[in-house]
Amino acid sequence: MPWGVSALLLLSACASAPAAAPPPSASPFNSTDTAWVQLMIPMNEQLLPALDAAPAELREFAAELKASHSDELVHLRQLRDRAGLPDTNPHAGHRMPGLVSAADLLAVQADPASLATKLREHLDQTAKLARSEQENGTDAATKSFAASVESSRGRQLDRLGHG
Repeated sequence: MPWGVSALLLLSACASAPAAAPPPSASPFNSTDTAWVQLMIPMNEQLLPALDAAPAELREFAAELKASHSDELVHLRQLRDRAGLPDTNPHAGHRMPGLVSAADLLAVQADPASLATKLREHLDQTAKLARSEQENGTDAATKSFAASVESSRGRQLDRLGHG
């Protein structure tokens, strides 16, 4: 068989061979990991302006919370980006325990003494969410970060007091 014909047959055989299937998704994130990251970002973001309204007796603690929550946001956004999630807030406008809504912010600004109650709710709820991530998530880095969040929330709640 002349070289041209055999090359043509070889190429046509390769062209008709089935393409290799793409590998399955290698993402270590499951729906719990995704939900936790997408909820914790607004939980932290929406608390920050309320901390600016702290009464005198909570100012130092509020400043520490603002710093720790801002640091957490950096890490949460990195997790979001690694998971390939959009930077939109799927929880915009939602009302849920621990999430500071626009109405909550106005209430705290009108009565700064009410911040302590809102902080307890936020810290308690985010600790529960972090525990759930550890129990049900699959991404090791996200679960590890959730463990550190839960631990810090416990210390923060102890410091705030269970009033």
